[in-house]
Amino acid sequence: MKRLYLITLILLTALTTQAQQNSTTDFPTARPYLGMVEIGYLYGSSTSFGVKTYKTSPTVQVFNGYRFNKMFALGVTTGFDFYENVLVTPVALGLRGELLNSRISPIYGLDAGYGTTALSSENSGQKTHGGWMYSPAFGIRANTDNNTAFTFTVGYKNQRVETRQVNWNGTVDQEINYKRLTTRIGFMF
Repeated sequence: MKRLYLITLILLTALTTQAQQNSTTDFPTARPYLGMVEIGYLYGSSTSFGVKTYKTSPTVQVFNGYRFNKMFALGVTTGFDFYENVLVTPVALGLRGELLNSRISPIYGLDAGYGTTALSSENSGQKTHGGWMYSPAFGIRANTDNNTAFTFTVGYKNQRVETRQVNWNGTVDQEINYKRLTTRIGFMF
């Protein structure tokens, strides 16, 4: 009877170990679709009227793409970036990739596109226009047991915005170039 329990325990352990190994190593090529949802903060400075200010603002980002292989996925990135006085909605072409086929792997991302201010609420007399943006990032992916993963990335974001303020003493035009360090945590599926 003890031998039967021992053999059953060994078989269950071997089968369970094999199942866990497949689920963690097959993640990068399991499906051609790659989706990512990330939240985080933008840290950095902006220059307005020659004055540099340092700010922290929240960011939300969603990536949907096609995975050609574990090293290369191509897709579209969108989200919300909250700066001091304007909400920017970036729409960008995005690249994503994973460097290792293991439970924990380094990852990279690169986004380039246009940030629109169409959803930003404007003060009376103020008009905002978006501009070009780019954002490289590097980080770590940690797989779960069900073909999903948690991510942590650190990157850089450069976003241009133009504003026009009309008031009783004239018009003030300014070009703002937001240069921000990004930190994000997310979910990959």
